[in-house]
Amino acid sequence: MSKYDKSVNQSREIFFEEIDGKKFFTVIDLVAESKKLVLMSHGFRGTSCGPARQFVDFANLLNENGISAVRFDQPHSGNSEGSYLQSSFIEWVKTTTYLAKKYIEAGYEVSLMGQSMGASTSVIAGAQQELRGKISALLLWVPDPKSTTQVIPEKVYEEGGQKYYGKFWQEAKDSDFFSCLEQFEGKIHLVYGEDDRYIKPELRQQVIDLANKKGAQVDILSGEDHSPWKYESALDMMRKHVELLKEI
Repeated sequence: MSKYDKSVNQSREIFFEEIDGKKFFTVIDLVAESKKLVLMSHGFRGTSCGPARQFVDFANLLNENGISAVRFDQPHSGNSEGSYLQSSFIEWVKTTTYLAKKYIEAGYEVSLMGQSMGASTSVIAGAQQELRGKISALLLWVPDPKSTTQVIPEKVYEEGGQKYYGKFWQEAKDSDFFSCLEQFEGKIHLVYGEDDRYIKPELRQQVIDLANKKGAQVDILSGEDHSPWKYESALDMMRKHVELLKEI
């Protein structure tokens, strides 16, 4: 998609940040002339690159349009420390909230973007007391509310070559996605694939109905699955995100 543009007055930092003694991998692309920033949250079993490396493409597109970007691997994911078995949705929300608060306090207008459980994390983080009323926008790729999931918290499950405790899904269910989305006061851009294999149509429709009630921009991608999306579909959504951010 977009190539890295060295003509932009931009600085990149790659390092490990630390919360509660745990180090997590972070990539920051700051554009000097803008105070707008997007914090990206990857999905379950994902990394800071996003599906099909689309977070990297989006970060480059944002930079070209004068908007800073922060990507990171949640604790126990990607390049971050820890075993995936110990992954915690509560910890995902805490990490996202910490980073958003950090950049807000540094003077940035922060928007949260996420894919799948990263989108759900963004919704829950945006409702935390520290961030309430302070997040400019939610850019949500296929959020999964997990409101109907049934798991045994202490049981070890396996998916896509990774083992995890059922408590991850139980924590997500207990976070009350719909209540948190209802509370959000900023702009919302919600995107789903028409043929999403993971999210039940009735649950997806419940999210869409609430988003429409709140005046959100909603896109349903014809023929697309949960992830990754086709090149042009993803690029179109990224461009729409940029236009929304420019209007804020």
